[in-house]
Amino acid sequence: MERKVIIILVIPFLLFWHWFEPASKKNRAGINAYQAQKYDEALNHFLSAKGIKPDMAELKSNTASALYQMKKYKEALEEFSKIDPEKVEIPKADFYYNLGNSFFRVNQFQKALENYKEGLKLRPDDMDAKKNYELTLQKLKNQQDKKKQKQKQKQQQKKDKKKEKQKPKPKPEKKKDKKKYQSLMKFLNQNEKQQLKKKKRKIAVFKREKDW
Repeated sequence: MERKVIIILVIPFLLFWHWFEPASKKNRAGINAYQAQKYDEALNHFLSAKGIKPDMAELKSNTASALYQMKKYKEALEEFSKIDPEKVEIPKADFYYNLGNSFFRVNQFQKALENYKEGLKLRPDDMDAKKNYELTLQKLKNQQDKKKQKQKQKQQQKKDKKKEKQKPKPKPEKKKDKKKYQSLMKFLNQNEKQQLKKKKRKIAVFKREKDW
């Protein structure tokens, strides 16, 4: 999957966000750490800034970006999902791209596809989004194929079980017949033993030599 740097944008000149404000300082420190690829440190700064201004969309986006780079995709997705794209001060195409990446990383390919599509509507020449869109289509197809295969296997197993149930079961022997059979076998065994004894006696007689 192609990976584009998650957008982080600080807006220091808005009336409610001044350079010397504590949230602004922490946010700026987080961006510096992020750019130095110190994502743990960046996340701490962004969370501190969020503690001061919890409703700032930019801080939510920055926090999600740091989580994403730390491969905490589920947490990043939760953070991105809280953002209203109408309020965040980054291009909407980038917002949908980031959200699409987060859905992709947690294997929610249908939602990833929808977000890439939204981004491409706004920026049709975005090659990264196009590549990810095509890759997601393939992943979604593979996922659906596996699901169909599992369904076929389950159906086949049900058919096999049904056939097994329909097979005629051997009739159990009646108790009386079983007793008769056992008595007969006992008689035959006794008779056979008696015959063997007689044979042995005869053999013993024939082997005696005459007394000349």
